[in-house]
Amino acid sequence: MDKRVIKTKRAIHEAMTRLINEKPIEEITVTELAEAAEINRKTFYNYYGSVYMVAEEMEDEIIERFEETLRKIDFDTLLKNPQTTFITLAKLITSDLDFYENILTNRYQLFFLQKITTSLKQRMMTLYADEITIDRELVEYMLEYIVSGLVSVYQRWFESGRKMDIESLSRNMSTLVVYGIQTLMESQENAKNNEG
Repeated sequence: MDKRVIKTKRAIHEAMTRLINEKPIEEITVTELAEAAEINRKTFYNYYGSVYMVAEEMEDEIIERFEETLRKIDFDTLLKNPQTTFITLAKLITSDLDFYENILTNRYQLFFLQKITTSLKQRMMTLYADEITIDRELVEYMLEYIVSGLVSVYQRWFESGRKMDIESLSRNMSTLVVYGIQTLMESQENAKNNEG
């Protein structure tokens, strides 16, 4: 992609992030977004058809970043070395702290958060469903619990002024999540064996 295109799109995304901190997306106009990005409306329309298209592209980029990270982690690695997995995800968050803080703590960005968490649950189901030896419906509840819980933990971390070291927080969360998965899988396996 041309460097000018990258620079312009980045300016639009940054402007969108700032504006979403001030008001709901449905109140943001193309004119306002273009002015905040220091471009004209014609330039904006060269790249996007609406404010919602910008939001959608930003959501897709966030999801792709997390997906790319998750794709590198196989299920055995997640269970055997959960801390590495969670620290990798923490590094992704710290690579753009202000951006993730805005998404996780701003009431106007709930639409972002809902789409991202739904997508992450679906992607994790796709990536790990075959590896998890428990009932599929239970896996869906488990992923709901894990993803929603982690999102809440990181929201709390941002809202409390990032007091705890994020790597330490991630290590502790990884222990909770992985031992929970392992215990649940063992419990299900034992129940099956007892039935048989």
